[in-house]
Amino acid sequence: MTSAFVKERAVISAYGLTASKSFDQQFSAASIENILFYAFAFAVWVLETLFDKHAAEVDRRIELLAPHTLRWYVDKTKAFMYGHKMVAESDYYDTTGLAEDDIEKAKVVKFANATESNTVVYIKVAGADNNGNPTPLPASQLAALRSYMNTVKDAGVSVQIRNEAADVMKVQLVVYYDPTLMNADGTDSDAKKPVNDTIRRVITSLPFNGVYRNSDLLAALNDLKAVEVVDIISVQAKAANDAQFHSVTGYDRPFSGYYSIIDSDIVVTYHPYNQIEES
Repeated sequence: MTSAFVKERAVISAYGLTASKSFDQQFSAASIENILFYAFAFAVWVLETLFDKHAAEVDRRIELLAPHTLRWYVDKTKAFMYGHKMVAESDYYDTTGLAEDDIEKAKVVKFANATESNTVVYIKVAGADNNGNPTPLPASQLAALRSYMNTVKDAGVSVQIRNEAADVMKVQLVVYYDPTLMNADGTDSDAKKPVNDTIRRVITSLPFNGVYRNSDLLAALNDLKAVEVVDIISVQAKAANDAQFHSVTGYDRPFSGYYSIIDSDIVVTYHPYNQIEES
């Protein structure tokens, strides 16, 4: 404001100012002009502060009145900080003085998904291993998370937290391969098994609580240069604690939110693909 003031032609003429000099160089701190500018700037700052407080109060009232969505439950679950205490009579943490790395380390829930059934909100959660893959939370962290969710959830809402080991999958395929690009045991020129690698990638790289589809697996395998024809014999899955596998027809959603598969659960029968019929 002061810079614009001393550049006005009428002001320069009335006060006899030098256009090249600043306001502070031509008006003392005790001048009436300086005091008026300070008073006006302070009044504007107070008004902006009051507006910010009013907006925060309105947001808070809306938050208290509006029912929380499933997205809200996911965000609150991921905001949980293990080993820290929330601000009294609130549902948030005071992170003043904490480094970003410390905050991220305390937020042990790296994956979360919320669904609702019969008035119960089910929240699937998982931490992350050193490679960033989902893994169950330890018992101590799970107990603290449950206590936290009971504090922040809506009154009267039942919240059930699922902290499960990965669902297990088994895959059996028949693959017809190009003999110039693949060996009879499924290895390529680099001694890798692209079919097995693709199966693991499709199954383990799904979004948390994402849906597995047989069609997605077939499409990924058909994209391999060495694969001419592929047919799924069977795909089976089960929750970690279930006794038996169930057949996957079309698609499947993991009970835990994520899958795991090991080499011994991938069975592939390889046949060379002959484009010319033998007489």
